[in-house]
Amino acid sequence: MVEDTTNKKNTADTKPTKGYAAYVLLMLSALYTVNYVDRFLVSGLLDPIKVSLDVSNTYMGFLVGPAFALFYTTLAIPIARMADRYSRVKIIITGTLVWSLFTVLSGFAETPEAFLVARIGVGIGEAAFLAPAFSLLADYYPPRRRTMAFAILNLGVYFGQMGGLIGGPAIESVAGWQAAFIALGLPGIILAGLAIITIREPIRGQLDDARPQNTQKEEIAIPIKTLAALLIKTRSYLMMTAGTALGGFAGYGFGYWGPTLFSRGFNLSLTEAGGRFAISFGISGLFGALLMGFMCDRLAQKNHRWPFWLSAGGVVGSMAFMMAVCLTENVQIATLLAFPAGLLGGGWVVALQAALQDLLPGNIRATSSSIWAFALTFAGLVGGVQFAGFMIDIFAAYPPDYAIRYALTITLLPCIPASFLIASAGYTIVSDREKLKQTLASETN
Repeated sequence: MVEDTTNKKNTADTKPTKGYAAYVLLMLSALYTVNYVDRFLVSGLLDPIKVSLDVSNTYMGFLVGPAFALFYTTLAIPIARMADRYSRVKIIITGTLVWSLFTVLSGFAETPEAFLVARIGVGIGEAAFLAPAFSLLADYYPPRRRTMAFAILNLGVYFGQMGGLIGGPAIESVAGWQAAFIALGLPGIILAGLAIITIREPIRGQLDDARPQNTQKEEIAIPIKTLAALLIKTRSYLMMTAGTALGGFAGYGFGYWGPTLFSRGFNLSLTEAGGRFAISFGISGLFGALLMGFMCDRLAQKNHRWPFWLSAGGVVGSMAFMMAVCLTENVQIATLLAFPAGLLGGGWVVALQAALQDLLPGNIRATSSSIWAFALTFAGLVGGVQFAGFMIDIFAAYPPDYAIRYALTITLLPCIPASFLIASAGYTIVSDREKLKQTLASETN
């Protein structure tokens, strides 16, 4: 068991300085980058892996999606339960070492079964990052600065996407796809060593509006059945989670098959397709995340519903441009359309991540965030990525470029109901937050 250091004397027992908080954010962003490099490395190398392992599109969808996500989502919640009581820093570092090691081992896989086992290992390791990182970051940044902090954390998604989609094919073109996994899996091990030495565990909930009064006591675990019943009654949480799941289904499905769309749809080499997709969507997504953080931190002070309106607009707006990317037959137009698609799509999750931390009290933050992340990842990787691969095989009678265009266009449709659900979540978040605080106070007294 990872020792609980949250409330001991040697823990950071004062509010963190801005400089040290910025360093922690930088380290978490770097870890998130290698996290996503490992994910998008597979996406950028779908075709050579498919040929090498001699499997179908549906099976590749399974390897990229369910093989990773079933273990990721299943273990994320119990790990988050630990993170609500024990050292989040040690949990994150342990997970980083596990996923990095299995990424390296992916490079030694010579059969579909061996590659499957390696992907499962990556999923197990990555299950230890997201919810503990959210909870940790909320104790280094106050609510008024939290959305921008989450926007910066999410830059790791786009740097990781570009690293996996550009670096992977570049290494593959010289030394084969196995070498790409080995080379890009090693940096995570180095970062994990640096993080365990330099990141301190802060007091849980120290920057919330109502700071907990029992910071020197053992954290009281809320029974999971009690927590589940409480969250089901929290309307804003349900709307955010359902909307995120539908948006994740569409976004993951398009994102993981997007480089293959550019390769098959425009007859590009794997390196050029991955580069075009990563740069156009990655750079615009990066700026979209920062812009969302900037706008939410300012507009939310005027009206707490603004983050939800902006997120909903980003979901449906990005869908329109991604559909246009799917249906155009000109690669230059597709590349241009990718920029507004990435700009609008890059920040919608950021707004919800920060809103969740503001809604949830500190002692249920990691577990509740993990359930939300479960919905996002399960719907996206188990649902969206697998569905897109299945639909490509359904359209197999069509030419390969048309098959993937039609399949990804259909995969994007859930963005429409997602936007309505997300927009509606903002109407009760203030009253829901007060109800959660009151209910949890009575449960723990």
